[in-house]
Amino acid sequence: MKKIGNQEIYLEIISSTYCNNMANLVLVIDGLKIGTLSSPTYIPSFMNSLESLLVEEIYFCEKMDKDLFHEIIREGKLENENIFTLEETFDDFMKRCIRDRENFYFYFKLYEEHFFSYENITVNTPMIKIVSINKFVEFLNELKEIQTKE
Repeated sequence: MKKIGNQEIYLEIISSTYCNNMANLVLVIDGLKIGTLSSPTYIPSFMNSLESLLVEEIYFCEKMDKDLFHEIIREGKLENENIFTLEETFDDFMKRCIRDRENFYFYFKLYEEHFFSYENITVNTPMIKIVSINKFVEFLNELKEIQTKE
């Protein structure tokens, strides 16, 4: 198993599955594993989806902070907004994200109707993770560097 990233956000990849820009991988955000090692992910699309979180204005909120993020979730305002995708191997999860100038605020929830099995994750339970933009960019840069070498 190969690890790409840092302590806040990284990928676990089964190196032996890498072929034609595809590999079996999971995304780990502050200890939360999403995705599955049971099916391959197309890495260029995966990277583009992550990069969009960094550059697309729809994900930006100047005044976002942890308390406001929790409030938006409690009020049910996030479930239909700030949607992002990460290839079909991540489709078992609702994925939402907002960023401010310093952090990404992630919201995940495992759908009741999911295809793969996941350890230690309860269906329909909100999972909130915060990642610094610096660590996110560091992770993306490392992933790009490895991708260009392959």
